[in-house]
Amino acid sequence: MTTTDFFGLLRCPECGHDLAYEPVPQREAEAGECGLLRCSCFNYPVLDGIPILTQERLVHRSIADDRVVADGPLPEDLAGLIGAERALDGLVDLLTFPVCPWPFNRVGALRRLSLRAPHHALGLAYRKRRIRRMLARRETLTAEDWLAAFYWHAPAPFDPFNYFFFRFAQPRHLATLALLSILPSDEAPLLDLACGYGHFLHTVTSDGQRAVGLDQNFHQLWVARHYVAPLAEFVCADAANTLPFGDNIFSAALCADAFQYFSNSSAVLDELARCTNDGPILLTGVTNRLVDPAETDALTPNEYAELLERWQWCCLTEEAVLTSYLGQRGPDLRTSSASEALDTSHWLYYIIAKDDELFCDHGPFEKWPHSIGKISVNPIYGVNGDHMEFQFPSPWFEFENKRMQEYMPASACLQDNKSTLLAQTVLIGLPNRYARATGRPWPVSANRRLQYLVRRPNPS
Repeated sequence: MTTTDFFGLLRCPECGHDLAYEPVPQREAEAGECGLLRCSCFNYPVLDGIPILTQERLVHRSIADDRVVADGPLPEDLAGLIGAERALDGLVDLLTFPVCPWPFNRVGALRRLSLRAPHHALGLAYRKRRIRRMLARRETLTAEDWLAAFYWHAPAPFDPFNYFFFRFAQPRHLATLALLSILPSDEAPLLDLACGYGHFLHTVTSDGQRAVGLDQNFHQLWVARHYVAPLAEFVCADAANTLPFGDNIFSAALCADAFQYFSNSSAVLDELARCTNDGPILLTGVTNRLVDPAETDALTPNEYAELLERWQWCCLTEEAVLTSYLGQRGPDLRTSSASEALDTSHWLYYIIAKDDELFCDHGPFEKWPHSIGKISVNPIYGVNGDHMEFQFPSPWFEFENKRMQEYMPASACLQDNKSTLLAQTVLIGLPNRYARATGRPWPVSANRRLQYLVRRPNPS
């Protein structure tokens, strides 16, 4: 997708008018492609190729508790920096998290103390210098390096690193890949709402589908664009507001592991329907409020059914989707899972479409969706020569993903049959610049030992 084609999809989220792009060259090459998207009501910044289509402050929030850990810049200030050929300053600001030394970042009171002056100001100054150094050599870095930099000293527990970095073979990820694989190929792009670091966009774009990811976290989009899904396009905007796109421009939409966080879920669905001409829309990894731990805005299966009453839809449990996938079969969408199964499933998978042909038994498939990309050893395995050992990275990750042990062997050998290793997700397709070639950064193993010493989740 060319820049002109991509920007042609965008609309002002406030007035709905078309946007005119004006490129603005920068003094520092590290700032990437920058410019302004202009309409009658605002000049939206484009920073390192990512349009920022919001007028709200781009605050940094802790993924652990949604706490604001740094104010972040205003889009109008970023536009001013771009106009002054100082876009790199804005990029550094958006990629900078405050410092809270490990292991104190794991203690709530100490995390909060680290956000107060003078610790806060000193921490931000230190981090900005480090981010500038990383940007100067970003061609030699990987997504893993940036994830470790964001979350190791951030005032939040380390589980965000584990959740994002080891995501490619999580049960929820495989179940979503199963549903994505049944979407018909289309020249129109796919929309990934609340796309995070672009893990699903890696798969769909590597398989030839054009796609656009939207999220309000700029640093996630930036890593996705450069290291995870470089073939996709990205927009920084609030998914809970009017989407900055024209009508009926997407072939389908995905919202994975995020729909339960929207308090205005009905309005979000209306926007997805507007952009896709009523689907298909995939809502995957949706939390069920009847099963603990539940998210604040999660609904029950009956409440989700009421929300979707004007659409044609099917809902499956994660068990149903994943079992079919591991048997190398697509999902059976002829009917929803039984209500008793839905009520006891932690994660639900909704398929919304006006095309009856999608609601069928999709049968066997030949190519594993998780094999798309550079075939690599799953990072959750420790490698010693040809020998590989499976180990959960944290108690919380184990609690959420314990079913991985059902399809991933405790140990394996690189000399084993490749087809078997792919079926077991010991081998998976990764982006070219996703994981470090020389193993995990030392803080990962140190934090793993600490977590197993001090914290074990209580399933009840």
